[in-house]
Amino acid sequence: MELTEVALVAQGKIKKVFIAGIMAILFLSGCSVKEKKYFESGKILLDEGNYAEAVEAFDKAIGVHGSKNIRGLEIDILRYRAEAEYKAGDYKAAEHTYKLLISADEERREYIDMLTIIYTNLSNVDMDIDITDAIEMYNKAESLDDRSELHINAGIAIVKYYEDMYEKNADSSYLDKAEEFLEKQLKETDRKNAKVFAVYAKHMSKREDYDKALEAVDEGIALLENKDLVSSDEETMKSLMFSKGSCYEYMGEYDKALECFNAYIDKYGEDDTVSHEVAFLNSRIR
Repeated sequence: MELTEVALVAQGKIKKVFIAGIMAILFLSGCSVKEKKYFESGKILLDEGNYAEAVEAFDKAIGVHGSKNIRGLEIDILRYRAEAEYKAGDYKAAEHTYKLLISADEERREYIDMLTIIYTNLSNVDMDIDITDAIEMYNKAESLDDRSELHINAGIAIVKYYEDMYEKNADSSYLDKAEEFLEKQLKETDRKNAKVFAVYAKHMSKREDYDKALEAVDEGIALLENKDLVSSDEETMKSLMFSKGSCYEYMGEYDKALECFNAYIDKYGEDDTVSHEVAFLNSRIR
């Protein structure tokens, strides 16, 4: 074969490779566009509270990608899908997605905290999961020096589980376990988290230890005073102020209780619950 023919054959091969490369790029670009389209659609549905539909959109986005290698945008899609599954109440699906994220995106504390919360929801529902699995996840996040708000919420979820079990079974050992876990949280946070104090105050009131409950209220309020409060802080302050009034009411100190509830109304306005308390107290004081 002459040199000219060799050159032409080589050029033909190069042209085919070039065209194949261009087609591959165009195909991947098309997939990328579809993937992002489904992803954005899923985020909108999630924001609107259409959780099941959001999961479907995120699944389509993952399906377009079609690779076993999870990276980049796919990790973001999975994170949103996990949130949608959790909010839809599909805890088993959310568990699966968070485990996928842990395998692909390392053991990030937020994933472990969410598994803690998910396991509290699955306890007594899923035969393969109980509250010890949730506690194991919580301790794992704690070992990673987790001090996030999500971690606090994960611990509170465990406390709520024990309190709910007490309500269902009238077994005071569940209250003991809840109190033990709250003491653990107070220690872990160096007694510097008002939300933990708010939950602790309610718990001690449930146990009719009103002096301890009031101590927790005062410590919690002190942490929030002279601070610019975000919405979550305001909810904590409301809980603390209401608990303070309730404690004095249960202790029979009606004047102090009424003063507390009036302070609550001055700050947050009146609602049915606090109105009922004020009406009751006024009837007692008269």
